[in-house]
Amino acid sequence: MNDMIYKGIWVVSAIIMIIYYARRKHTVRSALSGMLSGGAALILLHYFGDNLGYAPPVNLFNTAVSLVLGVPGAALIMAVNLI
Repeated sequence: MNDMIYKGIWVVSAIIMIIYYARRKHTVRSALSGMLSGGAALILLHYFGDNLGYAPPVNLFNTAVSLVLGVPGAALIMAVNLI
């Protein structure tokens, strides 16, 4: 059940982010800054997450979530694994 909720939240969030990026004046620049901030947040959580209680591995799924959703995606990964 938790997996279905997690995947549903991920899909809805991805659609919201795509719509958000599409409506921006500088679409590519906005998307790249969101992707870079999400990747940086994932790397920071990977190296310093032990202090917070969970250090997510840098794998394909976590990288895709943090690149598509940005910082909220990295926070979502952290929140789901702390519960």
